[in-house]
Amino acid sequence: MEIHQIPEQLPLIKHTKDLWDSFAYSKCKDAYGYDKNGLKRYALIVQLQYDQTVTEADKEFLHYLMSQEIEMHKSHPYQGLHESMDIVAFLLAKFKDANHIPLFEQAKLSNFDTYYGFDTEYIISAGIEEAITYIEENDLYRISSFFQDKKEELETMYTAEHMERWFQAKARNYPANLEDESLITLMDRASDFGNMSEARKLLGKLEEQLGSDKKNYYLLYHQAKQLEEYDKALHYLTLDLPEQEDSFNKVFLWLRIAEIHLLKQDWVQAFASVKQCEPELKLFSSWRSAGLGRSLSETLLDISLKAKDSNEVLAREAYRWADQMLKSTNNYSSNVLRKAHQCAKVLQLKQDKRLYSKKVAIEARRINRMLR
Repeated sequence: MEIHQIPEQLPLIKHTKDLWDSFAYSKCKDAYGYDKNGLKRYALIVQLQYDQTVTEADKEFLHYLMSQEIEMHKSHPYQGLHESMDIVAFLLAKFKDANHIPLFEQAKLSNFDTYYGFDTEYIISAGIEEAITYIEENDLYRISSFFQDKKEELETMYTAEHMERWFQAKARNYPANLEDESLITLMDRASDFGNMSEARKLLGKLEEQLGSDKKNYYLLYHQAKQLEEYDKALHYLTLDLPEQEDSFNKVFLWLRIAEIHLLKQDWVQAFASVKQCEPELKLFSSWRSAGLGRSLSETLLDISLKAKDSNEVLAREAYRWADQMLKSTNNYSSNVLRKAHQCAKVLQLKQDKRLYSKKVAIEARRINRMLR
């Protein structure tokens, strides 16, 4: 079943268990959530968010989807907390059923990010007294490593008023009616699900809604970039530049402009944009120790690598500047050092190649010592 078929087939999917397996977790490297069915399941969960016919009879189906989200999060190599799991958890929480506590516990323990990012409120969403009674009757304070350290927190930190506010906030985040959803959320989801024409229509509506307010220029740049509307992205960055008084912010925006030119494969304009940073860099010195220095170096190295085949003069100039910055900032990262080594290699700079090869090895050893 394709994603675009899900809205029409939703009633059939809900009531036909044989179809559920097509939404099961299936490990896959090149897919959303490293899960072959992850994106399709996300699209299904979004439809359930807006489904006005969800009843107690659908709890088993929602429980199944939640279990698959847990498997995805447990197995994801980069961990994280996806919106798909939070939505289906909220749909289950609305039933206020204490029997869902073990499922929410599993979600909480899926990975590092879910442990801190998946709301503890889900555990007591059935009601504070009801949840504590369930935990005590099932001896979870003793047998569960999670609950052993949570007794005082669960019994003292949460009130009925807090839980009411939490439910209201979740309802605003995941409204039951499509008409109440934010344009940004609708646009992001359309893009995620591959409906780029719809995403671009929504971007147009977002521009009509927000474009007259200078405070929204950067937001509109970001949304346009996501949709690969690079000319629009440049337009909003260019509008935002005169609004900046701080040199740090100006350099930051010039680097974003350079990044867009790189995406457009215009290496000359990318380099020209970075050059615009020079007068601003003279006005403050903190960029050397901040991440901005690393970003400048990395952008120049990206330009050098991209321009090598078509404009070697530009590639060498960008590399020389990046090399000077790396030496003056001493603010290395393994990724930037690897790019510097790669540049030196393709530009046949033997001495620099040896130098950065050593620095890459030293940084790798430093990271390994930290991880021991």
